[in-house]
Amino acid sequence: MKAIIIIIFTLLLASSLQAEKRWVQSKSPKESHEEYDLLTCLDSNNCYAIGDLNNRIILYKSTDQGQSWSEVFEKFHIRDTVVRGNFKGIILDSNYIYLTEINRIALEKSTDGGHSFETILFGVLSTRSNEYFYDFSVYSKNISAGVSLSSLIYTNDNWESSTIVTLPDTIHSFSPIYFIDSINITFYRYDGFNNDFIKYNTESKSWSIWSRGEKREGEYKKYADIYFINDKLGFACGSQFTGIADYSNDFIWKTTDRGKTWIELMGQQNDPGFGMRRISFQNENHGIVVGEYGKIFETLNGGETWFQHPIQEEMVGWGTVIEWAGSVPLFAAWSVGIFRLETVTDVEELSSDNKFRVYQSGDNLEIAINDESYSNYKFSLYNSSGQSLMTRYIKSSFGFVFEPVELIDLTNGVYLYTISKNNGVEFTGKLVVVE
Repeated sequence: MKAIIIIIFTLLLASSLQAEKRWVQSKSPKESHEEYDLLTCLDSNNCYAIGDLNNRIILYKSTDQGQSWSEVFEKFHIRDTVVRGNFKGIILDSNYIYLTEINRIALEKSTDGGHSFETILFGVLSTRSNEYFYDFSVYSKNISAGVSLSSLIYTNDNWESSTIVTLPDTIHSFSPIYFIDSINITFYRYDGFNNDFIKYNTESKSWSIWSRGEKREGEYKKYADIYFINDKLGFACGSQFTGIADYSNDFIWKTTDRGKTWIELMGQQNDPGFGMRRISFQNENHGIVVGEYGKIFETLNGGETWFQHPIQEEMVGWGTVIEWAGSVPLFAAWSVGIFRLETVTDVEELSSDNKFRVYQSGDNLEIAINDESYSNYKFSLYNSSGQSLMTRYIKSSFGFVFEPVELIDLTNGVYLYTISKNNGVEFTGKLVVVE
């Protein structure tokens, strides 16, 4: 297909806050099974990602808001990998990097930006088979902590020394873990009887319940990730099993007291129905939460309302993560790479109104449907004789979030297209193909 000449039928009205955005891949996986368990930005021009290739890890860095990525280091695992997908990493600044191993309780610490690492072991704990840090949290350069199946381990001198606290039999630890302040650590307890956050005071050496969870319809809600905007305000995401196969409801919470109490913002099932996994905010109003298989929700008003992005097939994968490079969101998932939410600039407008927009981008069409009911619409392409040539389904979104539609090879001629919902045509357009 050489070119598409457009005919515009309607006038362009005012665009919404989400005008002309789409997710664009900025980094493909180094190998087909590369997993991204860390995606973090210190600022707009210092973003990092860690790719786990089972037998080795690679640290990537971007200095242009995630548009391009270079390799900082490649590190092979010390021992054969037994447990998959539990690798954790935290980058405190451009020098201090902390990595946890995926098949033993051990910590790799770098103070020179990843050029060299010191391995920190914890005595007999590090010899136990298949026990590892569930999660790891850094409060400051000197104060950090990790939690495993059996122990809480923390330091006050950047791991020159550490304190190991054996968990009581009544406490079954899980992630996430975070610091309430410099002497109080809290982590999630999740089992068949309890669903809450447990607090440990490093000065008094005492345990208490920091936040009591709630039970609903026989299944506890599980917190998966927490993001704090300041000392008090934070958001969390998670899931709750529905009892049907592996399907879960999606949950989002908000706290204004460092997680002592949580306000439920969302509690419903959304497709794909596997719960929420990671959450991140640009500021107190603008945030994004992601779930498995490319599920993305966004808020512009501090979580009061959320709208879902159309699922792009090339972003469908497990292990989803989300981060902000300044004002630009970055998304990653296992085996699919890293994506940026970009403003559409390389397109030619075909036709548009206040609900539908159709652009040409190379040999593709870019279609956005502004309908916050998140309904399925059908795009149909016909030749001048009325013969149907192709059909694609597009999900609407709140605002204009573009979804690519790859066109078949077309010969010279005039073509018509329609966008319909529930068998009713709501938008029509025409395109002309010439050499």
